[in-house]
Amino acid sequence: MYYVYQMRYNILAIQNVEVNGMPRTAMIHARTDAGLKSETETILKGLGLSYTEAINLFLNQVRMRKGLPFPVEIPESVAVSIIERGRRRFVLKKSLRVRVGIEGGVWVLEHAPLGILAYGSTQEEALAAFRTDFASAWDQVAKEVDAKLTRDARSLKKRLLSLVDRVEAAG
Repeated sequence: MYYVYQMRYNILAIQNVEVNGMPRTAMIHARTDAGLKSETETILKGLGLSYTEAINLFLNQVRMRKGLPFPVEIPESVAVSIIERGRRRFVLKKSLRVRVGIEGGVWVLEHAPLGILAYGSTQEEALAAFRTDFASAWDQVAKEVDAKLTRDARSLKKRLLSLVDRVEAAG
């Protein structure tokens, strides 16, 4: 027997009830990032939804659509305005457009104007490699005296210095 009840904001949910009148439910255990949980909890509260209601809405949409209720895509590029590596934070004057992709099963992040091409088995590893390459370029090129640099390195130094507003201690 199925009972339909209406939740806030005119969202419908279906509850399957067994013959003896007891709701039939299943427990879902999931791990997620603590910051993501906290941020979404605030949003859901603002919508008048609990986590259980939000998960049930999502699962009902998956069932009705026979797939995810939204497109899952890897963006072609991401904007990067702060780069943290080690104990330093590079605050950029304007965001970099960094190309993102998967090539041969490996995550790739690239910013061609700086000659950075970073790889990783996960997106996080590729991002860490990108941060390392950026910091290395800064240390080896941007801080070097021009007389010790090749013409290409001087050009890279000029691009780096024009991008970075300041370097701070990372907290």
